[in-house]
Amino acid sequence: LSFRSSPNLTLTPDRTQPQASRANYIVRFIDYKPASEHRSYLESSLRSEGWEWIQRNNPAAKFPTDFGLLSIRDSVKESVIEEIERLGFVKDVNVDLSYSRGILSGAFENGRKRPGKIFTSMSFSEKEKHFHHPGLSNSSLNWSRHLLMQRSQVTSLFGADALWRKGYTGAKVKMAIFDTGIRADHPHFRNIKERTNWTNEDTLNDNLGHGTFVAGVIAGEDAECLGFAPDTEIYAFRVFTDAQVSYTSWFLDAFNYAIAINMDVLNLSIGGPDYLDLPFVEK
Repeated sequence: LSFRSSPNLTLTPDRTQPQASRANYIVRFIDYKPASEHRSYLESSLRSEGWEWIQRNNPAAKFPTDFGLLSIRDSVKESVIEEIERLGFVKDVNVDLSYSRGILSGAFENGRKRPGKIFTSMSFSEKEKHFHHPGLSNSSLNWSRHLLMQRSQVTSLFGADALWRKGYTGAKVKMAIFDTGIRADHPHFRNIKERTNWTNEDTLNDNLGHGTFVAGVIAGEDAECLGFAPDTEIYAFRVFTDAQVSYTSWFLDAFNYAIAINMDVLNLSIGGPDYLDLPFVEK
C-alpha cells in the first residue's frame, strides 16, 4: 500500500515538551515486531542514558509495529541518536513532527477553538456582487456565482447514478478516513463500521466538522449532499485534535492499523510538504 497527500500542511518540531528540555523521536526498525520486543532490544543494546520509551496505547498496539517512540533529553540527543543508529536492527531516527492544519484557521482564537460548529459547506449567491479594486483604476470586478440548475447534485453532474444502476455503490469496500472523526449515530450515514482515536484527546466525535464533511462526500445519504458511494463501509480514524494538531507517530500507528485490518481505500485530505517527513512518506 502507498499513500499520498497534497500540499496544504505545515510541519513544525514538537514544542509540547516542558521547557524544551526533551523531544520525541521516532526510531524505525527494519522489521515488524511487537513493541515490547523493540523496547527490550533498545534497553539491552544502549549504554547511553537520557532516553525513555514512550508507551503508545491505541488500537495498533495489539499488532506488530516497525517503530518505537522515544523521549530524549536535548543535552544528550546527539550521542544517543548516534548510538541508536549504529544498531543493526535500526533503520533510522527521525523527529516526531507536529502537523498543523490551516484550512480552518479562522475558527480559532489564541490557539483554542471558538465556540460553535465549523461549517464546511460552500454557499452560492444568485445575486451579482461587484467589488472595486483600487489597483484597477475605476473598473470593478464581477464576483457573481450562478448555479447551472436548481439544487443540482454533484453526484448527478459526475454521472454517479449510472454507476449506481450497475450496482456500484461501494458495498463491501472498506474506506479509512483519516481526519477529525465522526459521530457514531450520525443520521446521514448507513454504514459506520468503526471509529478509532489516535490523538491525545479522549473523544471519538468530530468537533470540527471536516471529517464528517469528507465522509459525506464519500458516502453521505442526506438529500442536500449525496455521497458517491453510499454503501461504503466507513472507518473513521481521528488523527487530528480539536485544535487541528497531529503528530507523525499518530499517523504511523494509524497507517499500520489500517494495513493490519486490510483497508481497501485510505483517504487523506490533509495535504502538506510530505517530502520533509520521511517516515510519513515511506509508510
